[in-house]
Amino acid sequence: MRLTIIDFETANNHPASACSIGFVVFEDGVILHEAVHLIRPSKVHGFFEPFNISIHGIEPDQVENEPNFEELWPRLLPWFNQSLLVAHNAMFDMGVLNALISEYGISKPLVNYIDTVEIARRVWPFLPNHRLNTVCDYLGIELNHHEALSDARGSALILMNAMAEVNDFDINSFINHLKLKEKAL
Repeated sequence: MRLTIIDFETANNHPASACSIGFVVFEDGVILHEAVHLIRPSKVHGFFEPFNISIHGIEPDQVENEPNFEELWPRLLPWFNQSLLVAHNAMFDMGVLNALISEYGISKPLVNYIDTVEIARRVWPFLPNHRLNTVCDYLGIELNHHEALSDARGSALILMNAMAEVNDFDINSFINHLKLKEKAL
């Protein structure tokens, strides 16, 4: 099964304000593709909050000549179709993806997703919290936090480390082993 691990950064607190996406695609334990794209948010949701800029460092002028999500989607869709999506704090990233799909009237892909926060809670319950940077620190995973591709890589490595921890490298078996529930996008 193909796994597509994603991470979005947003210009402000509206989920349709994505300004960057990073993703890593695995199949049979092999990286097939990884990419990061800047995204020009729509005019409706394109205001950059100083707080968000302070987190991810993306400035409005960096995205002004980049494609909007609708223009970028045809390049992303082949990697998302027939994949199990994975994200750390998936409620945020899937909320962004759903908001963008709605914003641009794009057909929603029929995909499910799992959350590496939930996985980390089950595999390493003793950690003080299960934020991406905390789990990556514990596992010795290098992370440039809030850079979308680095966050996607970190999430992918959390998943791979969790599979190693329980000695189950088949994603369907792993999901059953941890009693996870795949959620529909």
